[in-house]
Amino acid sequence: MYKIFCILLLMIHSVPGVFAQAPHIEKSEPFDEPDNGYNKVLLMKNGNTFFFHFARKEGIEIEVYNKERKLTATQEITSDMWDTKKMKTIIVAGLYEINNEAVLFVVIAEGRTPTLYRLRFKGTTGAKVREEEVGSASKSRAFAMSKETNSIFVEKDPESDCYAVIFFNGYSKDPDEKIKVIHFDGNHKRLSTAIYDSPDDNFRYLRYIGAVVDGNKRIFISSYGAASLNGDQGKVFISSLKAGDKTFVNKALSFTEDFKDTKSVMLYNHGNNSIQLLTLSFANGQVNFFGNAARGTYVSFMSYIDPESLDLKSVKPIAGQKINEYAHTALNTDLDYKGLPQNMIINKDNSTTILSEELTQKIIEEKTPNGWHTYYYTYMGGIGVNELNADGTEKSGYWIRKLQQAGGLYDPLYISARNKGRWTFLNGSADHNSYMSYDYINTDKNRYIIFNDNDKNFDKDEDDKKRKVVAKVSKLNTICYALDGKGLNKFFLFGDPGDNDVSNSLHIDASDFDKNTGTYATIMVERDGRDRSARIVWIKFD
Repeated sequence: MYKIFCILLLMIHSVPGVFAQAPHIEKSEPFDEPDNGYNKVLLMKNGNTFFFHFARKEGIEIEVYNKERKLTATQEITSDMWDTKKMKTIIVAGLYEINNEAVLFVVIAEGRTPTLYRLRFKGTTGAKVREEEVGSASKSRAFAMSKETNSIFVEKDPESDCYAVIFFNGYSKDPDEKIKVIHFDGNHKRLSTAIYDSPDDNFRYLRYIGAVVDGNKRIFISSYGAASLNGDQGKVFISSLKAGDKTFVNKALSFTEDFKDTKSVMLYNHGNNSIQLLTLSFANGQVNFFGNAARGTYVSFMSYIDPESLDLKSVKPIAGQKINEYAHTALNTDLDYKGLPQNMIINKDNSTTILSEELTQKIIEEKTPNGWHTYYYTYMGGIGVNELNADGTEKSGYWIRKLQQAGGLYDPLYISARNKGRWTFLNGSADHNSYMSYDYINTDKNRYIIFNDNDKNFDKDEDDKKRKVVAKVSKLNTICYALDGKGLNKFFLFGDPGDNDVSNSLHIDASDFDKNTGTYATIMVERDGRDRSARIVWIKFD
């Protein structure tokens, strides 16, 4: 009976079309596979698709595809304000459609003073409309030493074209000079500018950890403060700033007393008029206030906050019980899930999806003929999907097995940052990193998980010990899981490669998703033997 059960379970996981229709796929004409660097697709409301690419010494290139998926324009972008041929220290702070234009925010981190530039491009041709310097973070000796990438943030309102720019100088000795916020409308007009005063005089250390823009009305930000680098007397604050005001209103989250190093994802749920704050806090192990280590034990909470009073409505721990129940029954394992929350999605019915991933960082020192060399790796393991009811209680959960090796050290909550277009050369990422991790697509009918894997791992969901580590991209295929609340439907997104020496894989980092049309777009790499080529691919999920 157990053998029959396993066969039936494998059939449920492997047969496409049981829960959801196969997606409709369109492809551009092939082109040479892009070099390592910033590669990003942006879906415009007018039906056009922008493809941004730049490498370390090649400047910025833009390609524009029309509704028929044909290449209609190509632009090479230059600048009178900074050298587009020297991209080593560039930080992409965000890429958004604003007022029918593609708007790229870049931070040039030459020297000790990172400066934000705003580049606007026509939504029809990709031609540059205007380039402006928005502002600079405070000069800092530590910036040059540590290559701190989170000095300037751009947060856009998903419901409008309004956005905020946050300048964060975490190494300032004066807590009242650490955070500066500028609120812009959709025409890039400043609505307000304010310095964020420290909400507690005991906080020698203060860090910006999240923001929400409510149209042209107000901004909310979350901050984490502590009395020492070790997180003594740590606490999380929620603050609001009305358009035109120069002073924030602050309120502490009482349950965060003595929180250690904390990060967050912050969203405005207009359906139930709540600010939702997903916090991830270090619990045990060595911790430094500015450390990003994904080692040790973390605790996570979902807070629901009244946007008018900033009072805490309710708070629920993110325990992942439903993920473990799924693992124990469907995957037949006694192990509990150890992944970290990476992003939060609010659904139309006011439910919430928490996306997690198992992360393990490794630092290896090896002796070479030229001396000792240090290698940094992040192992990206199993995917956790936790569905919460509108009140924060757990509804369902899934654990999807995978094991990938990325170069460099990845921060907790990096998927949330990635989905806003943030990117940098400074993390020492490897050429294959854009293929790593996973993506989540939610439509009105279904939800999907996609990632690249060795096709020999396809039937090893229940046995992680036999799984091959994905460290090279030469023979990867994209796997898709359809989630319908009852189970998983697993299939090769571009068809079963069989025994042929072919593969089709996606740049996960380059993707964009238009929820209104259910269209997911990114770069696809096709391999047939030794021949490789790339395409822009548009995938419409049911």
